[in-house]
Amino acid sequence: MANPGVLRDYRKGNWTVQETMVLIQAKKMDDKRRMKKQGGISERGKPSELRWQWVENYCWGNGCLRSQNQCNDKWDNLMRDFKKVREYEKGVLERGEDEKSYWRIDKHERKDYNLPTNMLQQIYQGLVEVVEMKGTQMVVGGGSGTNTGGCMPSVMERLTGFGQPSMLPPPPPTTTLPSSQPFPTVGTLTGFIPLFSH
Repeated sequence: MANPGVLRDYRKGNWTVQETMVLIQAKKMDDKRRMKKQGGISERGKPSELRWQWVENYCWGNGCLRSQNQCNDKWDNLMRDFKKVREYEKGVLERGEDEKSYWRIDKHERKDYNLPTNMLQQIYQGLVEVVEMKGTQMVVGGGSGTNTGGCMPSVMERLTGFGQPSMLPPPPPTTTLPSSQPFPTVGTLTGFIPLFSH
């Protein structure tokens, strides 16, 4: 845990691919941590600010020097872009139009379809894994009753249709990018993060 008496010098500007992958890992670890403590009073109704503070601390300890507000905003942007690409890919899959896959059309076509123009495959894959993990929790836990504190469903639960990861289109094949590559302004993530093991 961070020393509350020490001020942090947060990094500004565009997120790098490496920073974004650290954020995805932080969210995955936070979800796992909260799943384990679901029944405990300590996690019930815990303010989102405190949860994002945990994410900030994890990120900070792994070289991503961003504030909890930056992490929260970045995550919202990632999920917004992910949802658009996922829905588009689902439609392509249903129609059998492989040549029209998001991963095969250029930036101009993506813009024409009102899609994010710079989603990276590794980022999409990382987000699919976080969503599927959350969906598995919902299935195993028995539906909406597993929500922490019985609150409204989370963004991840809404995206997965309350534990139906099969609704997700298959993730694209991943490609390797150097971790030093700057990340585009409109947020998205890269890299493969394996699913957690029991």
